[in-house]
Amino acid sequence: MRMPAVVAAMLACALALLLPPAAAYPEDRPTVFIGTGGIMWDYLDEATTPNLFRFSNRADLGALNVRGAHPRACPADGWLTLGSGERAGDGVTDSGTCRVLDEPVDGRVPHWDEYEEAAERSAYDPELGRLGELTDSIETLALGPGAAIALADSDGHIDDYGRVDDLARLAPGKDLVLVDLGALTEDEPRVFESTQVRPTADPPSVNFTGPDWDEGRIRAGMREFDERLGAVLADVEQALPGADIIIASLADYGEPSTLQVMMRGSDEPGLLTSQATRRAGLVTSTDLLPTLAEQADGQGVTSIEGSSAEANRSAVTDLTELNQSIRPATGPMYVAWGVLWGLTLIAALILRRGGALHTAALAAAGFPAASVAMNLLPWHEAGHPTATLIAGSLLLSAALGAGAHRARRFGVEVPAGIIAGLTLVAFLGPILLGSTLALDSVFGAQPQVGRFYGMTNMMFAISASAGLVLAGVLAERVTDRRRAALLIGLVGAAVIILDGSPWHGADFGGPAVLTFAFLLLVLLVLGVRMTVVKAIGMAVAGVAVTAVFAGIDYLRPPDQRTHLGDFAESVLDGSAMTVIARKALQVAGLWPLILALVLVAVGIIVLVRARGMRIGNPISPDGSVWSWVAAALAVALVGGMLLNDSGPIIVLVGALVAIPLIASAGMGERQGSRPRAEPADGQTARTR
Repeated sequence: MRMPAVVAAMLACALALLLPPAAAYPEDRPTVFIGTGGIMWDYLDEATTPNLFRFSNRADLGALNVRGAHPRACPADGWLTLGSGERAGDGVTDSGTCRVLDEPVDGRVPHWDEYEEAAERSAYDPELGRLGELTDSIETLALGPGAAIALADSDGHIDDYGRVDDLARLAPGKDLVLVDLGALTEDEPRVFESTQVRPTADPPSVNFTGPDWDEGRIRAGMREFDERLGAVLADVEQALPGADIIIASLADYGEPSTLQVMMRGSDEPGLLTSQATRRAGLVTSTDLLPTLAEQADGQGVTSIEGSSAEANRSAVTDLTELNQSIRPATGPMYVAWGVLWGLTLIAALILRRGGALHTAALAAAGFPAASVAMNLLPWHEAGHPTATLIAGSLLLSAALGAGAHRARRFGVEVPAGIIAGLTLVAFLGPILLGSTLALDSVFGAQPQVGRFYGMTNMMFAISASAGLVLAGVLAERVTDRRRAALLIGLVGAAVIILDGSPWHGADFGGPAVLTFAFLLLVLLVLGVRMTVVKAIGMAVAGVAVTAVFAGIDYLRPPDQRTHLGDFAESVLDGSAMTVIARKALQVAGLWPLILALVLVAVGIIVLVRARGMRIGNPISPDGSVWSWVAAALAVALVGGMLLNDSGPIIVLVGALVAIPLIASAGMGERQGSRPRAEPADGQTARTR
C-alpha cells in the first residue's frame, strides 16, 4: 500500500474512536448471511475473485477477527461462535486438523454432544444454540452443515434445512438465511478416527514466524470459492431481491490465525466497526450474533463513512497486513531489546560511567517508544518487515538516547526525565487522541489476541514505569516538597485517567495499583511516614477509582459501554464470578513464572546481604527519591501482575524501562544540585 493509503487508514481508525458509529441498515428486509473460511483480503483482486471484488464495490468492508476458544479457528469454531455469540469451538482435533462438517442426521447436528462438552470446559462459557432460539419467532433457513450448526437450538436440532443448491427454491419468504459455502483451509478437514484435546493458547513460535503458505494454492481455492459465490448471489437475487447480504469468512486458512474478509452490502460503501472493537474496518466474530438477532444483547456490526471502494479495500488490507507482520516480529523485537539491554548491563560492569554508557542506558529505556514511532512509517511493506522494524527501532532508540544525553548539562536527572516523558507521549498520546499507533505496535495487542482498543497490559507496564520515573525526576528537581508533590499528583492523575477512563484506556486492573503507587510517592515526598492504616487507605482509594470508572461507564447507554461497564453490570447481576474465575485461572496458570520471579528477588536480597550491604527501609521519609520510586514501581508492577492475565511479563517489561532510567539518573556526581528546602512540618529536609 502507498503512503497516502496508510495515512488514510490511520485517519479512519482515529475517526472510529472519535466519532460514534452510525448504523444505517434497513431492518424490514430479509438477511442472507453467506459464511465461508480462509478468505483473506491479501488475495482478493478483480482477476482472481471477480464476484467478490464487484460485491466489495457496493459494500461496507471489514477485517474480521475469527479467534475463538482456540488459537486457530476451524470451520466448526466459526459457526459455533456465530450461533452462541461467545468464543466457542470444537474441542478436539486429529493431528492438528479440523473436523469435516457433516449434514444433519434426522434433524440433528452431528457431534453436538462433543461441542457441548467443549463449551462446558471453556472459560468463555458459550451458550450453544442461542441464535436459533433468538430467531425462533421468524422464518429462518440453514443451507449447508455449518449453517445448521449456527441455527440449531440448544439441543442441536435444526428444522428448516437444505442444501446450498436449493437456495432459489427454499429461500423465498424467509427472514434469515444462513449459507455455508465451505472453507478454504491449508490442511483439508477430515473425519476423526482418533482425537486429541485442542490447545487453547498460542505456541511460542507464532511470535517468531509468519505464515508459510502456498500462494498459488490459495488463489486457486479462492477462484473456486468465487465461482460458487457468484452462483449463490444470483440465486439470492432471484429468491430474495433486495436482501441484506453479509459475506463473512469465519475460519482461518491455517496457522497462524489471520484477519479474514467481511462485507455487508450497502448503498453508500463504508467501513465496518462495532462496539467491541471501536476501530474502523475491524470487527470480531462475537459481533455477528447481535447483528443477525435483534433480541440479542449488544449492538452488533455497524458502519462508519468510508472513502472510495478502492480506499476502503486498501484500509482493511493494510490493517490485515500490518497485524500479520507484527505478530512474527514480536519475538525478535523482544530479543533485540533484551540484547540491547544486556549489552548496556555489560558496559555498566566494565565502564562504570561515561557518555557512551549513559547513552546506551537511555537508548535501552527508549526502545519501546521508538517501536511506536516506527508505526509512522509503512515498515510492514518492506521486503523484510521484521528486520526493518528491528533496525529502525534500534537506530531511533539510539538517536533518542544520544539526544537525551546531551541534555545532561541541565541536570543529571534531566535525560531520564526526557526519555520517560517521550515514552508517555508515545503510549498515552495516541490513547488521548483516539489513535491506534501504540496499540498496533509490538507492545500493543494484535486483533487476533482479542484486545481491540484502549490500554493493553504491556502498554500499562511501560506507561506506569515511565510515569513513576518522571515523578521521581520531578521530586529531585523541585526543591519545594509541596510543589513537587502537587506536580507528581498531576502526573499521576493524567496517567491514571488515560489508563483507566472508559473514554481512553479502559484498563480495569491498572488504576487501582497506579493510584496506590502515586499516592505512596506523594506522601513520601511530603515527609509522611507510612503505616498499615495509611496503606489500607491507599488501597481503598485505588479500588474506589476503579469503581468510579466502571460505574461511569455502566451509566452510559449500553451501545457506548466498554468492558468496564459490562463488568459493572455483571457484578450487579451476579455473573461477575465467571470473568473473575477466568482471569484468576489465567494468572494461576503462570505460577512457574511467578515463582521464578520470587526466587530471583529473594536471591538478589540474599546476595546483597552476603556482600555486607545494608538494605534500608525504602519507604522511609528520610530515604532517597529513587528508593521511593523503586517502592512505587514494585507496587504498580507486582500489583499489575496479580490483577492482569499477562503475569510476570508485566514486571519484566516495566523493569526494562525503569531500571536504565533510574541508573542514568543516579550516574555520576550531581554537580550543582540544590539542597531541598525545609518542610513546613519541621521535619529535617533531605540532603542529596
